[in-house]
Amino acid sequence: MDYRALANEVISNMTNNPKMPFQKKVDDLSHGEKRILGYLAFWKKGVPSGEISEKLFLSTPRVASALNSLSKKGFIQRNRDEHDKRSVIVTITETGHSFVMEEYEEALSMLETTLKKLGEKDAKEFVRILTRITEIATEDE
Repeated sequence: MDYRALANEVISNMTNNPKMPFQKKVDDLSHGEKRILGYLAFWKKGVPSGEISEKLFLSTPRVASALNSLSKKGFIQRNRDEHDKRSVIVTITETGHSFVMEEYEEALSMLETTLKKLGEKDAKEFVRILTRITEIATEDE
């Protein structure tokens, strides 16, 4: 088996084909402001701003800029940590949470449509393989 050729084919398919609508929506959710909102909505309700940079692999200036923008939109609140006044705790507002959930539902619906078009067998196999790739990628962490 020529795994290098298969890897090249995967990269070629990923880069040469226009993105499908659900891919665009998922990308939108996983970058910058929406990525931060997703982190706050799904994983951490209140978190120091430094942790956002660390956990999401975003630069400190990028996080600061995104937090300023999200705060102006009313999607997050920033408050001093009660225990450490030097630390700022970021929390998502109800408005921010509602926005994330609307975006998530739209992405979910688009992906569901694509999986239906694949058919039950191929859709299950796709998810199985994607899950296995995620397991392999996190083995070394």
